[in-house]
Amino acid sequence: MSASKKRQTKETRIEVFLETEGKGKILIDTQIPLLDEILSALARGTGFDLTLTARGDLETGDHHTTEDAAITLGSALSQEIKTGIGSSTVPSGQALATAAVRFGEPGYRGNFALQSHSLGGMDLENFGHFLRALAYNARFNLIISADGGDDMSKIEAMSTALGRAIKRAARDR
Repeated sequence: MSASKKRQTKETRIEVFLETEGKGKILIDTQIPLLDEILSALARGTGFDLTLTARGDLETGDHHTTEDAAITLGSALSQEIKTGIGSSTVPSGQALATAAVRFGEPGYRGNFALQSHSLGGMDLENFGHFLRALAYNARFNLIISADGGDDMSKIEAMSTALGRAIKRAARDR
């Protein structure tokens, strides 16, 4: 099953192709290195094929591109997965993250603290915005947490845990 979504605003242009029956082929280009890492880790966790390209007004910051990428990916996920529950716990370095999702009931609760202001071209406060926008647009309830390790380890662990939770939810339908 596959979904293609496009989103164009005054600030951004996003294109997503998602294949839930794919073989894990990933092609991500957002022009924001950390966002590319987040999306790649999430996609590896799902095992889905994901192509996502994003162009945005990066001279004003990464907020619009980050949020609109999440909105567009979430819309593609909601087209493919209507119900299902999944969870996963993933370590990365000294960090440990847990993510749980339930499709059909949009919501978000995050329990993690990031120490730096920015990393890899992304303002780290936008990571929470990304997760919230993804959850609401994919129409799943997301409860996610991370503890220990540095910011990159937490983000890697949370992104992978979220991908694995989505994969399990997709199998649960």
